[in-house]
Amino acid sequence: MTLNKQAQLIRYQDCPSTPWKNGGGSTKQLLISPATADLTEFDYRISIASIGSNGPFSLFNGMDRQLVILEGDGVQLSIDNHEGEKQINDLGGEERILGDTDTTEYKRLTPIDSAFCFAGETSITSQLLGNNVIDFNVMTKRGVFKAHTQRLNFDGIFIEEHAAITNNNKSEHHKTEADATIIQLLCCLDTMTWQHNGKIIKIMPYDMLIIRPGEDIKLVTTTPSRLLSVTITAC
Repeated sequence: MTLNKQAQLIRYQDCPSTPWKNGGGSTKQLLISPATADLTEFDYRISIASIGSNGPFSLFNGMDRQLVILEGDGVQLSIDNHEGEKQINDLGGEERILGDTDTTEYKRLTPIDSAFCFAGETSITSQLLGNNVIDFNVMTKRGVFKAHTQRLNFDGIFIEEHAAITNNNKSEHHKTEADATIIQLLCCLDTMTWQHNGKIIKIMPYDMLIIRPGEDIKLVTTTPSRLLSVTITAC
């Protein structure tokens, strides 16, 4: 998909599903940059995976990862802590595991938990806590891009306002996070409508909106609804 200056809608149902080699699940890729990139080399990637059995995570060297459980009972992660240290990332105290000892740590994730952040080199095995799980994945190239993922809840009207960035002559010292923002994403977890350019567009669960600076988003629902907000910025 070619990105432009206007908001775009990625339909979850239109994204092809790729089965895992071990047969334990499948992944739908919603977004990758550059658009022609593959899994061996990319800047950032957004995907939704269906997990049907226990097994190890794939390794992504040089990538920072964030994982959010969307559906199911959840998973318990067995984390091989290779480097023997925990680093707290900038997402409000979420654990980012890097590792160096022979210890194994355990992390339980459920659909009410916030994003779990870890280095792509970390050896992790997941065990289902019950039914199959659907999860949301964000990956960014370490040292080049970083992501902030958070859950949002609203009932009625949700408005995301983005002021256009007009001053391109700021010094590096005075640049703000808004200046460094590469892309803003909203993944809708429930059915809602998007009011855009005088049209009312129905949004289905796991559809994702790509927002560019200067674009305002208005979502409407008649029941309590959930979103995942992802902001990707340059380091």
